[in-house]
Amino acid sequence: MYEPGSVVAGKYRVEHLLGRGGMGIVVAAEHVDLRTRVALKFLSQEWSKHPVIVERFLREARACARLRSEHVCRVFDVARLDDGTPFLVLELLEGRDLLRALRADGPLDPATAAGYVIEACNALAEAHGVGIVHRDLKPANLFLARRDGGRSIVKVLDFGVAKAHDDNDTSITATDNVVGSPAYMSPEQLRSAVFADARSDIWSLGVLLVELVSGKKPFDGVSTIDLALKITSEPPTLSGEFPAALAGVAQRCLRKEPGERYQSVAELAAALDPIARGMVATTFALPPQTLEIITPTAPDIPATIAAVGTTTTLGSASGVVTGHRKRARAVYVLGAGMLAVAIGLAAAQLVRSSGSSDPPAPVPAAAPPAPVVMHVDPPPPTPPPPAPVVVVLDAGIAVDPDQAKPAVKKPAPPHHHAKTKEEIGASRE
Repeated sequence: MYEPGSVVAGKYRVEHLLGRGGMGIVVAAEHVDLRTRVALKFLSQEWSKHPVIVERFLREARACARLRSEHVCRVFDVARLDDGTPFLVLELLEGRDLLRALRADGPLDPATAAGYVIEACNALAEAHGVGIVHRDLKPANLFLARRDGGRSIVKVLDFGVAKAHDDNDTSITATDNVVGSPAYMSPEQLRSAVFADARSDIWSLGVLLVELVSGKKPFDGVSTIDLALKITSEPPTLSGEFPAALAGVAQRCLRKEPGERYQSVAELAAALDPIARGMVATTFALPPQTLEIITPTAPDIPATIAAVGTTTTLGSASGVVTGHRKRARAVYVLGAGMLAVAIGLAAAQLVRSSGSSDPPAPVPAAAPPAPVVMHVDPPPPTPPPPAPVVVVLDAGIAVDPDQAKPAVKKPAPPHHHAKTKEEIGASRE
């Protein structure tokens, strides 16, 4: 039934084998009617006879069906074969898991490893938000899938041993059950599966982070019992060449007490963000005042206000300190005030000296005032000369205003006319 060309449940035609494990088999298939490609995950016939294993298998379908993150492998359907063997219809992924990538290419650089873990945190943030704990995070369950355009994306696989807070059947996670891969399990999960919570997944991400960068796990033992003893009682082993910026993050993930680890995958992602961007974190003491730290990037990381007198670690891309502008303005104001006080004291001394008949006492030379740095605004630009005013006369001719003055009329000379003989005679008389 798993041979290429065979049809499963009357609607899925098998194309080729994708993988085989101890619990079952995964094949690539095509929906006969929809012509869409999917992956079919079958539980082996041997394990399908165990109710607890079947329940864990079906739990994966229920857990993934509640998640919508692009970093989770989607489950489209769950069905059974004629003999009762259950199988899942999954999103078909093309690529390889991180375990195969490690074996083929060797350890990853810190920035790439941090970026992969951040993508896993995105998937787990949604899962933890709805009360689902994965409990089996390891390189084999992080799939590096290829997308259109040649880009890749990390997908979290295998929620088969996931724990949901609303589970009613406690037989799956009884106190004497240990589920998961021991090398990646937290101390509390090794004691009992029921003690595992979101912080147990953070422990597993710490182990995974060390392995991705160094190629070795932080805990190793000759047997499962020896391994469990080292996990619960010994500090993690990091190689001498392990990056210092990444060591602090990994060591906090691997604290024995859950309360001393990162309390959420969001905190872990924020700590890994500057490393994933290729920025080296630096530690410095803040001055005794509150400074504003502005985070120009994502989103999901809120801006932070550093407390007074604290010490913080920031990457070069974590933020921009804007408090120096306030300090500069304070220096200018202080310098101007000191200069004004000095001028006032000198003026008062001159007034007292002029009103007294005694010769003035020598005044000790005062230290020159500190130079005051002030910003002087440049003078405003000179406005252009006003445009000449044009006067329009009644004749409709435009002339210069000086030429448009009204002409002064001179009195007309008296009119001379010839006198008659009568007028001449009268004037003689």
